[in-house]
Parts: sequence; structure tokens; C-alpha cells
Amino acid sequence: MTPQDFERVLDKTCDILTDVARNPDYHSSSRFQRLAQDMLKVAARDCDLEVEPTFHPHAFPDIRANGYGVEVKFTKKDTWLAVGNSIFEGMRDPDVDKVYVLFGKIGGETEVRWGHYEECVTHVRVSHSPRFVLEMEGERASLFEHMEIAYDDFATLDDEDKMRHVREYSRNRLQAGERLWWLEESHSIPVQVRPYTSLQTDERRMYRAEAALLCPQICGPSRGAIGQRKYIDPALYLLMHHGIFCNQARDLFSAGSVADHVRPLYDDEPYISRALRDIELLMRDAALRLDDALFDEYWGSGCPPVDRIARWLEMADSVATDWKPSDNLFRG
Repeated sequence: MTPQDFERVLDKTCDILTDVARNPDYHSSSRFQRLAQDMLKVAARDCDLEVEPTFHPHAFPDIRANGYGVEVKFTKKDTWLAVGNSIFEGMRDPDVDKVYVLFGKIGGETEVRWGHYEECVTHVRVSHSPRFVLEMEGERASLFEHMEIAYDDFATLDDEDKMRHVREYSRNRLQAGERLWWLEESHSIPVQVRPYTSLQTDERRMYRAEAALLCPQICGPSRGAIGQRKYIDPALYLLMHHGIFCNQARDLFSAGSVADHVRPLYDDEPYISRALRDIELLMRDAALRLDDALFDEYWGSGCPPVDRIARWLEMADSVATDWKPSDNLFRG
């Protein structure tokens, strides 16, 4: 059976289902899925088509028929949007070559539609695992067009390569101050989250040095766009990589206990300058030991360990307005 022949069967199936699905007896996902399988058999009665469930209740897709697969979606809402299967497709039926979506919408005007699976996937949503988002209405580019890879090619990748494509797609959608804490390879939030105030002084200084190194924007002004978000990244870093929650991110570098004991270089030396001079040695240590992937994430590109302090000073100088970090820091 050609794809065109199978799609004619899907046309007939949707016509039948649109009528039958008005019956409240079928207004649940499990009942609609069974109904879809039965009506697909009815529509294919005159065809040489063997319609059956896939090999496992949790397998993808839900129905198989002579190498074609049908993923069934159902909603009581008046929407053509649904969360699909895991991007990893760990339980994909090996007998399925081509996948379609059959979507039953009960909210509003009852209607059932079908679509090419790869054309209906428009986004990735994350809960405990990244999942495709399916959309059956409107003109829009598919997720795979955004990622510049065909679905059939994506499906053959290993999990790591799939995540690489999804990360890149998601990074391109980030707004200022947002991080991919749910997707990064090198970290996830630990189950036990500690308050910053519970840490010993040495721990606070070490983590503060790491955050300062990765986030040179803390040297910027307290006003304007930079000032509104300059402490967000340091706080997110502590949470994402170390499970440390700081409810007053500004206090990481401006609290009195941070640098009151550091003698000013001159009368109006900025407090942030004194706070950073206090942890210079720890920042140098962090520059040598932190993974290059962190600098790619926070700086936008990797940097050799021996060059990180010099690069940090360049970035800090570029955002500071009323002082020059390279005049005060790392002079020895």
C-alpha cells in the first residue's frame, strides 16, 4: 500500500470518527484510542491492511498497519495542541516506518483530523523528560525545520545527539536572564537544595568566586537593563550547579559582611571592587579548574584556562561604567 492509499484510509477514518466521537461514551483518551483503532479497521475493510496495536501499551506510535504508524491524540478542549511522546522514542515500534497523527478534538465543534507526524511537531516541552508538542492547525514551521534536520534522520540519532539538537533549538529561544537548567549536559538541580545562608564562610567564598568569574556583568551599573538582571545569572548558577538557593542575589556581592573588612584602594572605590578583590585568589583557582562547558554556556564561547582571567577583565571593563575593573583587580 502506498502512502497515498493509506492517507485515503485516514481521510475516511476521520470522517467516521468525527461523527461517532460526538457520543459521550468515547470522551476519554483510552476509549477514543480504541475507537480510532476500530474505525481504522472499518475504513480499511476493502484494503489489504492489517490494523493492530503496537507491541506494548506504552510503545510509540499507538497503532501499526503494514509499516505505517498512527499516534492517537485526544482532547476535550477546543484546541489543536497536544503534548506528544518523548523525543527519545525509547519504545518505538520497529515495524513502523512512517508515522501519522490522528487527533480527536471534542471541545467546541467536534472534529477529527490526521497529519504527518514530522510536520505536526512544532516545539519541545519539558516535564520529567523532553517531549514533543503537536499542533494540528495553522501555518507554521515544524520543529525539525527549525533544527534543520529531517525527522527520519533525527529518529535514528542516539539520545546525546538528539539532546544536542534540542539544546541548540532551545538556546535560540531564550530570553534575557533565562538558562537551560533542564537541558544542560553537565548539571541538574540536586534533590537537596541548601540555602546560601547555611553555608560555612569558606564555602560561600568559593561559590561566590565561581559565580563572579562566570558572570562578569556583576561589574556593570546598578541602573538600566544590566542592573535589573546582573545578579540573576550568579544566583541561577549556584542553584543549577550546586543546589544552593540565594533568596537575595544582590547580597552575594553587596552585603556588608562580604567586603567591609577589605580596605579601599581609594576613597570612592566601588563596593563590588572590594568584594571581588577579597576573592581574587579563589577566582584564579576557579579559572583553572572549572569545566570549559561552563564558559561556553555563560560567556558564549570556551576559553583556555590560562586566558580566562584576562578575558574576564575584558568583559568586566566592557560593562562597567563608573570604574575600570582592570585597574583594580588581578594586578599582581
